[in-house]
Amino acid sequence: MRLSLIVLLILLACTAVADEYTGTVTKDMTIRKTRSTSGKKLGSVKEGETVLITEYGSTWSLIQKEEISGFILSKNITDLALVGAQPDEEVALYLGTASKDLTIRTKKDRSSQALQELHSGDRVYITELGKEWMKVVKNGISGYVLSSGIDGIEAAREGILVPEEFIPEPPFEPRFTATADVNLSIRKNPDSKSSQVGMVYNGEDVEITEILGEWAHIRKKQIVGYVLTSHLRYYRPLDPFGPYIPGVEFYPCAAQVTQNVDVFDSTSGAYIRTLHPGDVIATTALDDRFRVFLPYQRTRGVITATSSLNFEPVRFWQDAKPGELIAVFSTFYAESPTSAKEEGRLYNSTEGVKRLNGVRINSGAEFRFNDYCAPYTKSNGYVEGPIVNYVSDKKTGYGGGICQVSTTLYDAVLQIPIEIVLQSVHSAYGIFYAPLDMDAAVGSGNLDLRLRNVLPYDIEMHLETRDGVMCVRIYRCAT
Repeated sequence: MRLSLIVLLILLACTAVADEYTGTVTKDMTIRKTRSTSGKKLGSVKEGETVLITEYGSTWSLIQKEEISGFILSKNITDLALVGAQPDEEVALYLGTASKDLTIRTKKDRSSQALQELHSGDRVYITELGKEWMKVVKNGISGYVLSSGIDGIEAAREGILVPEEFIPEPPFEPRFTATADVNLSIRKNPDSKSSQVGMVYNGEDVEITEILGEWAHIRKKQIVGYVLTSHLRYYRPLDPFGPYIPGVEFYPCAAQVTQNVDVFDSTSGAYIRTLHPGDVIATTALDDRFRVFLPYQRTRGVITATSSLNFEPVRFWQDAKPGELIAVFSTFYAESPTSAKEEGRLYNSTEGVKRLNGVRINSGAEFRFNDYCAPYTKSNGYVEGPIVNYVSDKKTGYGGGICQVSTTLYDAVLQIPIEIVLQSVHSAYGIFYAPLDMDAAVGSGNLDLRLRNVLPYDIEMHLETRDGVMCVRIYRCAT
């Protein structure tokens, strides 16, 4: 019985069908009777010809051509395919994309035999993941390629999970830029104990895709990582239709005061000031206690007596109909000037409001603040007022106060898709009437506020100033 079993196994082995392959010849070759360049010539194959391979070897392969069975050099065979193999997509556990040309090899070794080639952009069918090498299948042939050349790993079918370390990072899509105010370590992960992958130096700009609490996801040249949000300044939007830059709040109402109403500090509850009939301010919607909040210099004000306000709703830009309000912002100054400088400041800002009120910006057009208001000279209708100057003792100048107009306008348009072509802050200290880093200085030369209307419709600016309140409203043009 034992002898019979052995004989049966031998017979099965002898009758087993060996794997057959097809391949493409890359150059003219001689078919040899033996595995030697001096072997008897049996025939030949031509470049580009497809051959049937009955035995594939590292140096020589046995092929069948018509009635001829002989050997050709394996290195001159490409596009190797296993005859009768399952489709690659059925065998694969994972899928990827070749990010560069790759060689499929028999072993995890750059010097091992090359089986096939993958070209940049090819779909890659993966059967085994690895940090340095991945096992792949092409045309039924399994081998190894360098992991660094495969992007976008995903499961080949439902029920297969991609290990976390192989889940690709989403593409970095910069939404705004910012400037570092100290030297910052770029961390691999949003954690101060994470490994350092680079540095951002004081005064350098970085691209930002996302703010995650105390950490910002940034890119500096080719380095992607995380830095502390607390040391980033001067945010600038890159995509007008993208998210707001940090610090911008959408105000859904323009409220006109109908009778005297008091404003209090929303944190301490301390009295701030009284508004008078006719004043217009930007506010939030009513909360559950019938209060509204409003921007007030570097803090936030609150009004509890909201029955003294008439509200005009702000429409989201994509929903706005002709003639409807799409943005509003308000700032504050001293209600009663107490000096000649303050009187000059009020005169100049009022002059700027008059020049800009009713200005229309057509869709696609660029608006330049200085085209309407400059030069800031006596001959152009301005008087002396206080200016921000840290490089000399000169603290007054013609047009001093006009920057409150440009700043209020800037904070209004940050709430809608308007391209900021040019904007500069006064200094690292900011300005008292606006949130830090969200002011817009104007002056001589290239110190200007320039905007491009990228909305699909024309807009019109309405500006007014009274009783220590300046308000800018932006409307979709009625016609």
